[in-house]
Amino acid sequence: MPQSTSWIGTILENLGLLQNYATGPKFTERQGRVLLVSRMRWLLLLMTGSYCVVAAGCYLFSSYGFFLDTSQLVILLVAVAAVILYNLIYQFGYDKIVHLPCIDPLQIVLDLLFTTILIHYSGGSASWFWPVYLVVTIESAVVIEKRSGVWILGAVGGAMYGALLFGEASGLLRNLSMPFVDATLYTDHLYLLLKWFWVSLLNAAVSIVAAFLMSIIREENAAAILNEKRLFDFLDRASDLIFHFSPEGKVLYANRAWRKVLGFEEEICDINLLDIVHDDSRDKCLLHVRKAVEGDSLNTLEGRFVARDGRLIDVEGNLTRSVHNHETSLWSVCRDITSRKFAEQRLFHIAHHDALTGLPNRLYFLDQLRQARLVAKRFSHQIVILFLDLDRFKIINDTLGHGVGDQLLQEVAARITASVREIDTVARLGGDEFTVMLTNIKDDGDIEKVARKILQAVGKSVVIEGNELFITTSIGASVYPRDGDDPATLVKHADIAMYQAKQDGRNNWVYFDPSMNLDSDRRLSLETGMRKALERDEFELHYQPTVHAVSGKITAIEALVRWNHPSLGFLYPREFIALAEETGLILQIGEWVLRRACAQNREWQNKGIAPVRMAVNLSGHQLQQTDIVARVKKILAETELDPEYLELEVTETVIMQNPDFTVKVLGQLSDLGIHLAIDDFGTGYSSLAHLKRFQVNTLKMDKSFVRDLEINSTDAAIATAIISMGASLNLQITAEGVETEGQLSFLKEQMCDEIQGFLFSEALSASSVEKVLRVGRLDTKRIVGD
Repeated sequence: MPQSTSWIGTILENLGLLQNYATGPKFTERQGRVLLVSRMRWLLLLMTGSYCVVAAGCYLFSSYGFFLDTSQLVILLVAVAAVILYNLIYQFGYDKIVHLPCIDPLQIVLDLLFTTILIHYSGGSASWFWPVYLVVTIESAVVIEKRSGVWILGAVGGAMYGALLFGEASGLLRNLSMPFVDATLYTDHLYLLLKWFWVSLLNAAVSIVAAFLMSIIREENAAAILNEKRLFDFLDRASDLIFHFSPEGKVLYANRAWRKVLGFEEEICDINLLDIVHDDSRDKCLLHVRKAVEGDSLNTLEGRFVARDGRLIDVEGNLTRSVHNHETSLWSVCRDITSRKFAEQRLFHIAHHDALTGLPNRLYFLDQLRQARLVAKRFSHQIVILFLDLDRFKIINDTLGHGVGDQLLQEVAARITASVREIDTVARLGGDEFTVMLTNIKDDGDIEKVARKILQAVGKSVVIEGNELFITTSIGASVYPRDGDDPATLVKHADIAMYQAKQDGRNNWVYFDPSMNLDSDRRLSLETGMRKALERDEFELHYQPTVHAVSGKITAIEALVRWNHPSLGFLYPREFIALAEETGLILQIGEWVLRRACAQNREWQNKGIAPVRMAVNLSGHQLQQTDIVARVKKILAETELDPEYLELEVTETVIMQNPDFTVKVLGQLSDLGIHLAIDDFGTGYSSLAHLKRFQVNTLKMDKSFVRDLEINSTDAAIATAIISMGASLNLQITAEGVETEGQLSFLKEQMCDEIQGFLFSEALSASSVEKVLRVGRLDTKRIVGD
């Protein structure tokens, strides 16, 4: 059973008090004490009556016979009736007589008086009824708050008993002979004195002890009630929704926030938990209630309540079992997360949908493609990716303005959507590029039908703001699993085929063919040369600074590999990294880059340059190595570089290929003190839940979102969302590909942390970077390499 917080534990321990709070007078209140004494008096009368009945029976059948005459019996019955009468008045009519002076001591005096009468008529000095004085004295300690008042009433009791004995001994009162009692005792003054002294002494002792004990009890009870009231007020004023219910679902208590949110402003009554739980959450709720009752541990739960007026309330909280007086009940502390859920859904929609057309964007499309691929793989189905780009759209946009262009894009989006089935997915990747995912495709004939239907629909004229427009599109198609196994590859191949369709004259569609991807001769040359490039020392590193967005201070240097090919010239990573990954040579190249970058950073520090982080890209193949952590530690040891000056960058797509393994590896690297960054963030798909699991320090926003954020509201919205999300997760945000002052101004306004791009500097040689590092900061005057 999960441990609750201290104040919830207090609730569980004081459950009975909370339930009865404000349901009647308390012991610390005057009326509560009077009512308690009234109940005690009924008990005393019942016990006394029971004894009298038994005693009368015994005397009746004894040799003495029933010794009371009619007048004695009448007086005793009248006395008892009088006690019953005023006890009824005190119990049920106290609120009407409470204002009268000395009304509380009066009932004690009456008890003493009628006790004295009953003693006299039950034998006087021989009566066994005198201990009732002690009970009455205890009653006075309960009713009267001041100790002196209790002592006085105790003395009054002793005085009444003394007066009774004196009256009987002096003949003022007629002695009533009692069976089993020596008659000479009624007139033995020494016996009567000792009897009176003993009863008075006991009564005084009881009054002192009872007054002392009751003062302590009263103080402690008052403190407990005060604490209870404070706890009750705290619960009622808490912003969380707190309620208590039985295992059957009956709501026993609900605080003010709960009642207000669900619309039960008045006191709750006859409300069952199932009455307020939404149908979608009911089965899960019942399951968790059963587990909680059985004592199982539960994590934070989410569900949905239905308010009195029908509103849906999303809540998040937990259940705690309480056992009180052998009865099990449950407490729930939850919070209203309706606004948060709405914000999350809104953010999800903004981050995953195109603001102009409402279609899924790249992120959402790739996610849907991943899911569809799993289904297709299981059932051996085909998936078709159609990549569409409008022909000469830029001319219309520039000539008639962005307003017309936007309306045209909306119309094209609607036409494409209408041309496919409901189970297919249409997305806008940005600009005038669209993608379509066709699932459960049986043969190529179906693909051709859909492609031609889209071409026909888009090719129809459209009138916008009085302008009759004609637009066509070029379509490239790739097929899973024939043209690729992962979403990025399928989209890429469809994109390549689309460009081939444009080269073939536009307004048509083309299947992807591997020959479109890379010239076979160039590919063979690269592959052959790459195997010897490391031996010949043909690779070299260039370095691009990352600067603080506001101060311009250099915060990191990113190492970028270049290949000085003997015949093809200077090659950038995009021209050979994919091939290196395909051939497996990326492991050797990646390790060389890491070791060289660490050594270079150590060399700069040895020259007295202020230390900065050296950022190195880690490929997916490297990350999947089981000994990657050991390799990194070894390189750091060999180069004598402190781990805090190494930053490893992993692309979002790579880390999401195997999240569980990645979490473990990144956690180990983070424990070494290495700075971790997610590169190209926004081009893959990672939920907030995943990001919280990864022990990363920085999100590097992909340059595709930065490039058009000045003119593209979608990119601006995504960039803003990424920056806000990073701030909420305490992550640094680095914007890549910043090339204009407008982009920099926007990113500064959105509180982006770091900037990287040609606006400040392109990739530089080691010697050039060394000069920049000695300065320590950069402005927007672009630095060009050697």
